[in-house]
Amino acid sequence: MKRRLQSRLFSAFNPQNRREFPLKCKMQLAAGFAALIKYLLLIAFMSYLKHLWRPAMLLILASLAPALQGQTTVEALPPLPKDANQYVREAIKHQLDADATDHSHWRYHIHREDDKGSQDRDVIDTKDGQIARTLLINGQRLTAEQRAADEARMKKLVEDAGERAKRDKRAKEDEDKGVQMFKAIPDAFIFKYQGSENGQVRLSFFPNPHYNAPSRELQVFRSLSGTMWIDRAELRLARLDGSLFEDVTFGWGLLGRLNKGGTFSVTQSRVAEDHWEIVSLDVKMSGHAVIFKSINVKQLQRLSGFRRVNDNLTISEAYQLLEKGEGPVSAQNEHDETKALSQK
Repeated sequence: MKRRLQSRLFSAFNPQNRREFPLKCKMQLAAGFAALIKYLLLIAFMSYLKHLWRPAMLLILASLAPALQGQTTVEALPPLPKDANQYVREAIKHQLDADATDHSHWRYHIHREDDKGSQDRDVIDTKDGQIARTLLINGQRLTAEQRAADEARMKKLVEDAGERAKRDKRAKEDEDKGVQMFKAIPDAFIFKYQGSENGQVRLSFFPNPHYNAPSRELQVFRSLSGTMWIDRAELRLARLDGSLFEDVTFGWGLLGRLNKGGTFSVTQSRVAEDHWEIVSLDVKMSGHAVIFKSINVKQLQRLSGFRRVNDNLTISEAYQLLEKGEGPVSAQNEHDETKALSQK
């Protein structure tokens, strides 16, 4: 099953998916605790944007795409709607429509850092789900023991159809939550134009005081503000920065709390013709959950090196490709190198 923008990051790094990525978010939110849904949905919201982003060079190329193609320029585009919320609504509809028709699968590198250290993985999306091979742990090649454990993890995923079915069920639930939140954005916030830069329209947003959240999950929007960038030519979300301007509480703070000042930043980029992906995610959140259990989430993700694979690729075939290996290339190293090149 192909995972769209709203689910890929969420499914790859969902705290509940321990078997897929051992470095998990410190906050373990059981599905039955509605109090913890707020944080998960904030990640789901960012993960929906996952089909949106990649490294610095790709960001630069994405912003320069209209000029390089010599076909579509900002001057040739229709004027922006006077109502900024209408513009955001159009961009979100365009995103959803594009995701619904994009059934492609991709291979890429992901670099992830949190309070436990860092990992780099070679990831392949298939019609049977996602599989990844660990390349580096804390910037170092895996020891023999670590490699054996990683191989056992991958083999179990390939051979255990039941485990894949459970993972796909969680991914579908995450995707549905992400879509729900994504669709609610134009109603939940008030947007204002803040100019343009590098071919992107910049908009600020803050909660709409007249918005009544239909579910507990969407209540987090009432404490969130930030800035959104939309690619002018492609009508795609290119970047989203947000912060909590007040504490978010559940059950009068006894069941859960996210502290004021928590931030996230998500970047999406055009990585191939008509295909956008999330290329970076930076989350800094703190609080507590379920009777004062401490939460301190600091997570950074960089995705790079996107290459399309056969849309009919099976997870077994993907495993064989990963076994061939490509060397421990760090997504973070690729990001740093492309950034250095762009500054020359």
